[in-house]
Amino acid sequence: MRITHCLLSLLIALPAFPLDGKELFHKYNCSSCHAPDRRVVGPSFLEISRRYGQSEKAVEKVARLIIKPKPENWPGMAYMPPYNISMEEAKALAKYVLIDSIKELETKKEENQPSVDDILDDEFQFH
Repeated sequence: MRITHCLLSLLIALPAFPLDGKELFHKYNCSSCHAPDRRVVGPSFLEISRRYGQSEKAVEKVARLIIKPKPENWPGMAYMPPYNISMEEAKALAKYVLIDSIKELETKKEENQPSVDDILDDEFQFH
């Protein structure tokens, strides 16, 4: 009984680990429709980031759109189904889409990969 009580106390005291958006990207098979640097059947993360920005407000908005997409936001693209995930997971995924994946692309740029601007020029920006 005492060991069980100690284990339970330890579990309660452990800090919650933040969700990893990249892991969620793979878990929910987002790569079947999206890629950080190019269109697949849905917009690239570069396009999404350029449209919505990288603020906390943008992360919130994109998280809501992950849960309940609005196809009219991306005419001509494949329909994205709604995802029955928690807002916490949606925010982690949105942060990866808008911020972390772009940082990864910039790191690749520093390693002599094509630049973000080489991949996506101004004609693909949405306002």
